[in-house]
Amino acid sequence: MNRFPLTSAVLATVFLTPAPAAQDAFSEVTSSVGLDHEHKDGFDTANMGGGMAWLDIDADGDDDLFAGSSDGFHSLFRNQGGAFVDVTAGSGVQAPGSENLGVIAGDLDDDGLCDLYLTNDGENTLLLNRGGSFHKTGKRVGAGGNRWSTSASLADFDMDGDLDIYVGNYIDLATFPWHIGAPNDLYLNRSERGSLRFDERAARHGVDGRGVFGPSPQIPYTEFMVPIPTGSPTSTCTLSVCTLDYDEDGDPDLFNGNDFGMWILPDQMWRNDLAGGKLSFTDVTEETNFDVRPLYNMGINPCDFDHDGDWDLYLSNFGDNVLLRNDGGRYTDVTYDLGPVSGTDEDQKSLVSWGTVWGDFDNDGWEDLFVAYGYISSVYFLPNAFRQANDLFMNTGTGFERVLPGVSGIADGLGIARGVGGCDFDGDGRLDVYVQNTGDLIPSQPGRGRLFLNTGALEDSAHHWLELRLRGTQSNSEAIGARVDVYARTLHLKRQVLADPIYLSSATRVLHFGLGASEKADRIVVHWPSGTVQELLDVDADQLLVITEPAAEVRPAPGKPFSGPKLAPIQSPR
Repeated sequence: MNRFPLTSAVLATVFLTPAPAAQDAFSEVTSSVGLDHEHKDGFDTANMGGGMAWLDIDADGDDDLFAGSSDGFHSLFRNQGGAFVDVTAGSGVQAPGSENLGVIAGDLDDDGLCDLYLTNDGENTLLLNRGGSFHKTGKRVGAGGNRWSTSASLADFDMDGDLDIYVGNYIDLATFPWHIGAPNDLYLNRSERGSLRFDERAARHGVDGRGVFGPSPQIPYTEFMVPIPTGSPTSTCTLSVCTLDYDEDGDPDLFNGNDFGMWILPDQMWRNDLAGGKLSFTDVTEETNFDVRPLYNMGINPCDFDHDGDWDLYLSNFGDNVLLRNDGGRYTDVTYDLGPVSGTDEDQKSLVSWGTVWGDFDNDGWEDLFVAYGYISSVYFLPNAFRQANDLFMNTGTGFERVLPGVSGIADGLGIARGVGGCDFDGDGRLDVYVQNTGDLIPSQPGRGRLFLNTGALEDSAHHWLELRLRGTQSNSEAIGARVDVYARTLHLKRQVLADPIYLSSATRVLHFGLGASEKADRIVVHWPSGTVQELLDVDADQLLVITEPAAEVRPAPGKPFSGPKLAPIQSPR
């Protein structure tokens, strides 16, 4: 039974004000933990950046932080017990003048160390991790491209055991108001015997996003005296990509979140129909109702928010966001019925959403939603608020309730957020959030990144949690694509390990589960990308557990408790 029935009530106007607490739900701790990064715009990246990444650069078991800047002056911080040390100097991550927008982290050469792939306006950059310092490549190995790239996802599309790269590209020719979109790229990993190499195959497999202009009556652009180029070729103006295994057949499917969806090309969804080692995609946008509402889509974020066993989606947007509930393989827009609406401010100016985070911020067993907002300069008929406070929507099990900005502690006063990523950086079992603000839009307030510590003020003291880090042996080293089911009393919680950007950014690979009052997980089932199924019983709560992929299916004896080791460093690369 679906716990989230459609109702006639609009819950967006309900505000969650918890019982008086000693502190806000989040506390901004950026400088106190040693972080200091300012984002600056590049020459023509249009105030769209920047991105950030949580990644374990030194394989010591905790997540470090990469903070991007569109002018190429990125920063790298090493996590040392919940405090950070700036290790940018000598790391090789900076590339002045590169016109950077986004970043995705993942082990592309499968050596056990997490690499960085930077999307740029121009040639993209692959930074290979050589033990804490990074070696620049990209074009040399066939994954450079030369377009205005925004977001990139890593996934094993052809299921050959290594990670491929899908890159969303933006505008090829700016001819306002009818931009010509740039086709997307699919770089298949063809590495052999330690030699890294990629082949671009998006057009061959039908996922480059090419199409033609259709009639667009929704917006009165006739005043510009520019005729609608109906029937002329274009491509999607992609801002986000998602590689969720939607149909759970073991291979990653593909979603495109496109800007200007109502008047260039809308969002798209392709099902991966891999068979016999042959890669094949089928466009299922219409049959799934994925493009239920045309958008200026900034981000796509999946989650089984209603615990009915299938994957739902949250789409960030210019204006009202969209919550798509999966109803038997077809999406239903339930945004206004269930409450996580962004909408407008008190002056009726639109809010603009960028990065979002699904996370159980109070560990009650239901995933909540963090939404980062940010002003962007635009044409006069698309006004948006100059000051936009970030939002926190708590999942009650029957809908979402907004935490008042004065209680959430995440408003931050800047209103120029872009990339965002969740991570329990201090290992206390509570999800924290880093927000990258853009630069140059508000000269008096530079685009400094902000780290928000989850104080636990919204959490019941009886709540428990569990965090899992997967390590592949037969599968790719980070187990990208693995699905995990956790059962605790009446809870059934689902997660997938994804290397998706949401918007320009890369989240932690540690899976976080709030267990409510349960002191253990009765059962954990890991579906590894290799096809191996691993089952663990009676796993103690309140720990970070490392699970290493076995060579074959493993099932403990019924009733035998399992408590895995605390996270330990990788002793040597794969």
